[in-house]
Amino acid sequence: GVNAAQGRFISNVSHELRTPLFNIKSFIETLYEYGDELTEDQKHEFLDTANRETDRLTRLVNDVLDLSRLESGKQYQFDAVDLNQTIEQTLRTYQLNARDKGIELRKDISQDIARVWGNYDLLLQVLANLVGNALKFTNSGGSVVIRAYEWQDQNATTPHRSVNRVRLEVADTGVGIDPEDQKRIFDRFFRVENRVHTLEGTGLGLSIVRNIVEKHHSSIHIKSEVGVGTTFWFDLSMIQDRCDLPFGIARPNLENL
Repeated sequence: GVNAAQGRFISNVSHELRTPLFNIKSFIETLYEYGDELTEDQKHEFLDTANRETDRLTRLVNDVLDLSRLESGKQYQFDAVDLNQTIEQTLRTYQLNARDKGIELRKDISQDIARVWGNYDLLLQVLANLVGNALKFTNSGGSVVIRAYEWQDQNATTPHRSVNRVRLEVADTGVGIDPEDQKRIFDRFFRVENRVHTLEGTGLGLSIVRNIVEKHHSSIHIKSEVGVGTTFWFDLSMIQDRCDLPFGIARPNLENL
């Protein structure tokens, strides 16, 4: 039940926090006890590792806080969002990282794409998690593309039977994800085994993504082939004009899901 899941979550968090804390403590103790016997290079290496472990702790604590906030039923304000802005901001954040790794990071989106109904900051977080992941698992010479395009959902359960939506995709030419792992990829703390950089991730990023996408009355999908690459995608409700805005823009809609 819910309590068992919560217990597992807390136990996982404690375990994840303990490792970097133990490492930081060990390095500090070694520097304290044997500082005089260490070379400058060794000291530098110890401090550098302790610093990286501190970053890892910070990421984990931030992700745990984000996830608990998302699951607490907190109200989020929904409004008209211009995806061009969200995507541009994501590209700016990750362009340097991509260049350092020799990966092409680009967007494929029409300038006049319709605005969507959503929460700007939450959608930014989704893109950050997906693009960050894609860069982590893509080798030099590969590419990561953020795509957004309009399409007509003919199966919508609305009086009109057809709804205009915007599909958002993040596609990479990375290592791909095994079909077995794809089923569990959105579980909290699930990490694909035998992967490089597993320590960079907190194992919570895709849980956060799923949670945010569900808050937007949508679901996240994955299409992946080992050795070829991975695409994550989800749909958002499109705003054709002011009349389409649920409750009107003047009166912000608070989603409490």
